[in-house]
Amino acid sequence: MKLLVVIAAMASACWARGTPTDPWSNVTGTSSQTFPTDVGFQGSVKYGAPPFLAQVDQLKTRKSSHNAPVEMRWVPLNAEQDHATSDDIFRNLGTTSPYHPADDLFPETHGYENVPKQCRIKQAHILHRHGSRYPQSGAGLLAKKIELAKKLGKLQASGDYAFLHHWKYQLGEAALVHLGAQELFDSGVKYYYEYAQLLEQSKKKPVLRTTSQSRMVDSARYWALGFFGWDMTDKAHIEVLTETLLQNNTLAPYMTCPNVFSPKALRILEWRAKAFGNAQKRLKENVKGVSFSKSDVITMIGLCGYETVSQGYSDFCKIFTKQDYEEYQYDDDLAKQSVFGFMSIGGRAMGIGWVTEFLARLKGTGFQGPQTTQNATLDSDPTYFPMHQPLYVDFTHDVVIQTVLTALNFKQLADELPGNHMDPKRRYRTSRIIPFGARLVFEVMECDDENGSTDYIRAKLNDAVVPLDGNQGCEGRKDGLCKLDDYMGFLEHHAYSMSNYDLLCQLKPDHNLNVTALLDGAILSNEQVHQLGKNPHHRNVLKHKHKLSMNSLL
Repeated sequence: MKLLVVIAAMASACWARGTPTDPWSNVTGTSSQTFPTDVGFQGSVKYGAPPFLAQVDQLKTRKSSHNAPVEMRWVPLNAEQDHATSDDIFRNLGTTSPYHPADDLFPETHGYENVPKQCRIKQAHILHRHGSRYPQSGAGLLAKKIELAKKLGKLQASGDYAFLHHWKYQLGEAALVHLGAQELFDSGVKYYYEYAQLLEQSKKKPVLRTTSQSRMVDSARYWALGFFGWDMTDKAHIEVLTETLLQNNTLAPYMTCPNVFSPKALRILEWRAKAFGNAQKRLKENVKGVSFSKSDVITMIGLCGYETVSQGYSDFCKIFTKQDYEEYQYDDDLAKQSVFGFMSIGGRAMGIGWVTEFLARLKGTGFQGPQTTQNATLDSDPTYFPMHQPLYVDFTHDVVIQTVLTALNFKQLADELPGNHMDPKRRYRTSRIIPFGARLVFEVMECDDENGSTDYIRAKLNDAVVPLDGNQGCEGRKDGLCKLDDYMGFLEHHAYSMSNYDLLCQLKPDHNLNVTALLDGAILSNEQVHQLGKNPHHRNVLKHKHKLSMNSLL
């Protein structure tokens, strides 16, 4: 059976556009080139119709576009009575929101964005999501419904919905779109201004890592173009890690560590039973000849974002209210938090591979294990996994950044999300945390003090300074700085243990099993784990790492 899976994966890879006849002949580590970029394994890629924004944009507004290349001046339906703005659309599209700095994510660190005057940045680490793309799966069922109603002469849509009479689905699949290219280029320019001087310390070309999927390679290239300029290939290496089934890759860990079902993911179904009813009712009232499901509503709201970033314009944006968009955002929050975040069972296990690589880079010792989702061949070779690089940049996917945040124990984002109602005060919103072009940045700095100098680290998530605290082994300063030794010590002693990688990814319940981490968030809430710990017997079970037996929890 395993052999069949491997054969199927290889066949799938050969089918991808641009893949060599022998899918493994040109991958990183086996190619005759040290840093090949045309390695195949691009995934399923399809390009959509070219946009014609100058012709189709019919939005009447005096609001300035601020030279934005796409139309994002829409406001939600009933905007005036709901006091809604364009942000209520384009910052409520979940992980498909166009990039925007997360200026409202950590208000407690406002005013501490600048590096303290007594500190000097000496190293930076960037984990970056790809830019805006086409959807990975199309709106096929919705489009077929509408086309059938047209052919039968049954479609009757009025008012804001009349555009459905001439609407056609024209999007591609999974490829980076031009706005996504701009997001990554702009990011490269931004970080050139922030960190270019760091590279003056090194005579070696920096190694930038990405995965082999089309949008990933393109994102790395556009970022490098923004940072290094047109002669980027003379100034940096792009290392492409193969993204395919059964291939170790910390930037695509789900290929060797499939996610374990998380019970709290069922809350998504509970939420959908309550949400999107008003939008579905309005569609029924204004569009005759088609029966729209709640899944169709979710698809339409998603099309507002996808058509905007790829075609530059979407009439779907105008037919949903602020409440509809907030329900869509919460739906995505539940999905990511319960499957990859702190409400999941396997989030930490999927993210631990990159975290251990990050720790090795911080320590400068080279990768010494533990072995999880890393490509051991590449990580043991300093050509592909160099130490003491002043600037590290890795490109990955939204869910991988989420699993890394979980494995890093960023409990600042560990909201417990109910399925029966939306918590308006929650901090966790995927549009702020893992939108298109998201970036998690760590700055290592040397700071003068009464003892001479001490190394510190701070984290920034989409430009928002993260208030590092005891959950990361830090003292909890207002400026978010943490002593580097404290931070590395916490990761070294807790990150792998808390991941339960051996059990969840290798099905090996051994001495590394951490019962508390297995229960905390994913099975029980933080408060329930706290209450459980008050029982002396259960406290002993939760405190120690040992082989798990069913009796130990009873």
